Amino acid sequence: MITCLGIARELSNSPGRETDDALILKAVLEQLEGLRIGARFATPEEADALDLADYDMILPMCESYPRLRRLKTLEGTRPIMVNPAGSVLACYRTEMIKVFERIPRLNFPPTELRPVQLHGPFREPSFDMADGLWVKRGDVHNTTTRDVVYARDIAEADAWRLDFERREIPFMALQRHIDGDLIKFYGVGPGQWFTWFYHDPATARRIPFAIDELAAAAKEAAAAVRLEVFGGDAIISPDNVIHVIDINSWPSFARVREEASRQIAWHLSNRLNALRLPGGRSGAGLRERHDRTNS
Repeated sequence: MITCLGIARELSNSPGRETDDALILKAVLEQLEGLRIGARFATPEEADALDLADYDMILPMCESYPRLRRLKTLEGTRPIMVNPAGSVLACYRTEMIKVFERIPRLNFPPTELRPVQLHGPFREPSFDMADGLWVKRGDVHNTTTRDVVYARDIAEADAWRLDFERREIPFMALQRHIDGDLIKFYGVGPGQWFTWFYHDPATARRIPFAIDELAAAAKEAAAAVRLEVFGGDAIISPDNVIHVIDINSWPSFARVREEASRQIAWHLSNRLNALRLPGGRSGAGLRERHDRTNS
């Protein structure tokens, strides 16, 4: 039988989403079992002790750097990884900012990456701060409510820098605040399935925008970092421009978990069935090989 291992996200990297993050992964694994794919759920700590080469596919929600480095050594060989460890690492802001700035058609707010520890005065960013700015930790997306914060001016930004320094976070991103409606989006493929919703429907201004343009921007951002299962954030500004501000691997899909789990499982089963082994074998060959090694 083809086998798939799902590795949960570290609890420290799921602030307020500990249950949701685990539930989407478990829902996907349950869908895979219905497709006759052997599925196993493991905490990051449990996965540390496993021989990962025993599996045909790995679904890593984990985000810690040492674990991703271990997974990255397996890329290009068995098992298939969705998303690849290199893609998860590319979602660290230190890397994502560089990638997004190279996409000419992507509207990405002016952002500057800075070391947290100063060797001189804390200088203002080169972009306009009239509407304030966002201060974000430079690696993983969010571990506490203090990792992504709004600052009205450079003095407030410096206060948050000091907080980052006390927590030994090496890099920070300063990003211009974009006024408008905050949208959350989810996707699989990219190009297979896409959905979106307002972060706060009660306060959203419903600024008009083209859904196809949002889906295209999300697809381009995800493809740039090779994400197959992804989510992100965008701002629709009053001039109807779509600004992608973040993308991440394996979000919680909390509001659309049931549909997302089916779409993700379908995508994963297609990835396994499309795999070609030496001699022209495909999915059936995978099952035969696994049975031989475990008999």
